[in-house]
Amino acid sequence: MALFGIGKAKMRDVTTLSIESTDLRYLSTSGGKVDKWGSVPLQPTLVERGLVTNANEMGRIIRTLFAEEGLDDKRVVSSLSALRSIPRLLTLPTLQASVMEQTIAREARKEMPVSLEDLYLSWQSMPGANENQQRIYVLGVPRDLVDAQIASLEAAGIRPSSMDLKPLALIRAVGQREAIILCLESDVLDVVLVVDGLPAIVRTFSLARDHLDAQGRLDRMIEELSQTVRFYNDSHRSAPIHPGTAAYVMGKSVADGDAVEYLRNVMDRTLERPAAPLPGSNDLPLAEYMTNLGLAMKKL
Repeated sequence: MALFGIGKAKMRDVTTLSIESTDLRYLSTSGGKVDKWGSVPLQPTLVERGLVTNANEMGRIIRTLFAEEGLDDKRVVSSLSALRSIPRLLTLPTLQASVMEQTIAREARKEMPVSLEDLYLSWQSMPGANENQQRIYVLGVPRDLVDAQIASLEAAGIRPSSMDLKPLALIRAVGQREAIILCLESDVLDVVLVVDGLPAIVRTFSLARDHLDAQGRLDRMIEELSQTVRFYNDSHRSAPIHPGTAAYVMGKSVADGDAVEYLRNVMDRTLERPAAPLPGSNDLPLAEYMTNLGLAMKKL
């Protein structure tokens, strides 16, 4: 079950939806190029901590958007917040396909701190094991987040082709073998460490109850970055994150130049703006639409 879209995939024409708490961002591709993009503001309580609270209202907004913008609803890929999601890397004996699902579910039940009845599980085999073992990256996503989003799309008359966790879409869009990805929105922060092209650490924080101003959000991001790198390095003393590994910043809260300049002055590593991974996006505000670009690149 593919999670990361490793390797090259044939580009398909898709419409992508990134549902944030402040707005619904859409981006469509045609012939492997970015075709159009935009956003629709959302009322403050419609999405709370990644959860769509009114599927019928969200469905109405999506349906209106597709009609007004002439978006294709045949191949739609949407993102999910990583809040409350649980990743685990399992090392298992080499398994036959017939027992893979049962074994992974059993091991995940031991490793995950919440009941599997509250999660949807996805997994993907990872490189780096030997002939007697295999590594499996397992991801548990809260059922209520998934079910609410599916209900919203169904209310809009859309059957999604795929869904993707936001940090995984960002990894795909950034496209670096080793990187630090920081995505800051008004009420959510994603911190992702990428090692060998895979998510070594994914941490997502809700800022909704912290009532931080713009400066406070930037300082919180710097603090969480420092703690995350320290935790990883303490756990991987023989292969820590290299000091020269760049941090890629994105998200609506770092869309202006002043925020980026502040971060350059206070961060202890190279700060990069991500490059556009798809053609046709010269005028696209990359800071806001990297999730959509990663969704468009997902294998379907």
